[in-house]
Amino acid sequence: MTDPTSRAAIRSELSDSGVLTLSFDRPETKNAIDTAGQNLLVRQLVDAARHPGVRVVVLTGAGSSFCTGADVRSMGSPDPTDPIAQAFGETPAWQAHESRVDRLKHMAQASYLLHTMGKPTIAKLRGPAAGMGFSMALACDFRIAADNAFLISSFARIGTSGDYGGSYFLTQLVGPSRAKEIYMLSDRIGAAEALALGLVNRVLPDAELDAAVDAYALRLAQGPALAYRYIKENIHAAANETVEQVLDLEARNMIRCRLSEDCIEALAAFQQKREPRFNGR
Repeated sequence: MTDPTSRAAIRSELSDSGVLTLSFDRPETKNAIDTAGQNLLVRQLVDAARHPGVRVVVLTGAGSSFCTGADVRSMGSPDPTDPIAQAFGETPAWQAHESRVDRLKHMAQASYLLHTMGKPTIAKLRGPAAGMGFSMALACDFRIAADNAFLISSFARIGTSGDYGGSYFLTQLVGPSRAKEIYMLSDRIGAAEALALGLVNRVLPDAELDAAVDAYALRLAQGPALAYRYIKENIHAAANETVEQVLDLEARNMIRCRLSEDCIEALAAFQQKREPRFNGR
């Protein structure tokens, strides 16, 4: 699933258990990602969402950093792996405001896919998660952090307002007043504070992080994938819709699951006093 046409700014590895690990792989920049890497990540996540062998997605960074955001040296530069960008990148139409908005919205699909795909997504955090990296970590379903991890919005520090959905995800997690404080002051949030605020699910010693995330992801990968899809849908709806709408959605999704092979298998396993074997159908 790695794009063969470029050095992989995002490394991709799919295990036999169905855990896809996507790693920001530019440790020389603390995993600041250039335009080509941002576009590559979107393609990889589009593939992950529809790949029948992918059951869980883990997003992480190579070395001692998660991701320090967009590589400022590439901002505004045409993606060298995109032939359209190469053909038109220096033209006024390409540099126009609306064109630039459209390109940023396209790259921000990475956060949308992490949040909405019908599969669990996990951010494995060590070191800094800043700017774009901060936003994408918040987009994941779960965040598991090393004790050396820290989150920082960073945007106000460079005179910008933020992107990649961070303002949405942060507000859902901590409420509007605290979200404004985190964005406007751009203070560093250490792992312990992030846990207290509900920004991460767990904090572990750095040496234990990899094994803990592997076990967490494997447990999810072996679970009922169809039910997970609808659990995500229900919970996302609960954040924005009325109780009547959520009750209706829950009922529809519950019956879908009750008619599934996974549910039939789980009920049989319960009666037979054994562990169920889910196939995602």
